[in-house]
Amino acid sequence: MDDRALFLRVLGRFAGDYRDLAARLHAALDAGDAVLAHRIAHTLKGAAGMIEANRLRELALEVELAMKAGDAAPLALIAALDEELARVLAEVDALLAAPETQTLAPTPAPASSPAVRDDLARLRDMLDLGDGRAPDLATQLRPRLLASMGSEKVAAFDAALRRFDFENALALLEQAGRR
Repeated sequence: MDDRALFLRVLGRFAGDYRDLAARLHAALDAGDAVLAHRIAHTLKGAAGMIEANRLRELALEVELAMKAGDAAPLALIAALDEELARVLAEVDALLAAPETQTLAPTPAPASSPAVRDDLARLRDMLDLGDGRAPDLATQLRPRLLASMGSEKVAAFDAALRRFDFENALALLEQAGRR
């Protein structure tokens, strides 16, 4: 929302609240406390979404779903979550230490990742069918749309969605996909 001060406060809060999360998650798993481990993953998922750490959010969701199903999350998944959390925290620390003139830009998931392709394909299908839920999905995918379309095209895309002009919104989305 172009409010750098607010975003930096949110990032600072994230760094303070989640710096020891990997240790807390491992302690819960080691103690066999599936309820606490599920809650930790769920909380991280939401916080990661708030700061647009999309890969971290996806990994936390996978851990949460495994815990919810009553399964132990695979060790490789926990390791990937730990690694991504460390990467995000390093990036947050760098942003918090950066001079005021540095531009903040979300780091989207790689455009080639299966999750991104699947989500964008689902949005295209919804727009093509005239599905009234398309604006909600577009809101969730906004960081990815900004990364692939740019702010001017996203503004036009948003305007088309507000008018329920899904045909024009789809054309803008497909135009960005050809770039």
